[in-house]
Amino acid sequence: MKNFKGRVISWNAPIVPSISMAGIELGMDASELLDLLSTYAVDGANNLYQFEMSPILQLMKSNSNADEIYLFSVHDKDLTNWRLYFNTPDHLGANPRALGVVVRDGKVRSVKAWHFEKLKDGDMPKNIYRGKLPENIGLGDQVCDLLPCAKLVYDDAEELFYSDSEYGALEVTGYGDLDEYPDQVIMAISVISEPVDQQHDM
Repeated sequence: MKNFKGRVISWNAPIVPSISMAGIELGMDASELLDLLSTYAVDGANNLYQFEMSPILQLMKSNSNADEIYLFSVHDKDLTNWRLYFNTPDHLGANPRALGVVVRDGKVRSVKAWHFEKLKDGDMPKNIYRGKLPENIGLGDQVCDLLPCAKLVYDDAEELFYSDSEYGALEVTGYGDLDEYPDQVIMAISVISEPVDQQHDM
């Protein structure tokens, strides 16, 4: 098990609204994040990383306004199962994004995980981030499963749901408004500190 000062980035670490995801805590210093990430590098020349229980991921860094974005995508695009629906792994529908971290003003401000696997009906994902919310809800579960424990507000402009502050700050991405798509599944989850504050491109 790799660790840095007791911290571990894990594909099984729980999702804690307003606090952490994958073991990466909101408010962590950027320098500490970089030191922690360095312990998971498997091929520095190609920016390849592997966290505890994760597939091999490729890091791409970018900037958007005041944000530094660390985007980890699956290195082996076959893990997206693109062949089930597309004729090329570069099809926009075969998105390999797996985990993203946004740093602003030298601190981690949000952590996001995506459901990158295309599945046949009845199949279960094998490689996506497996962390769960306290109610045992995570990627691939239905958005409506969150309704008994959190008030969700759909933002038409951002095309995602915000949880209420009493539950803890989350962004949840499905397919659209629940009235139109009541059975939609969770395609992405982002742990944030303040919903109104965390508009970024990731």
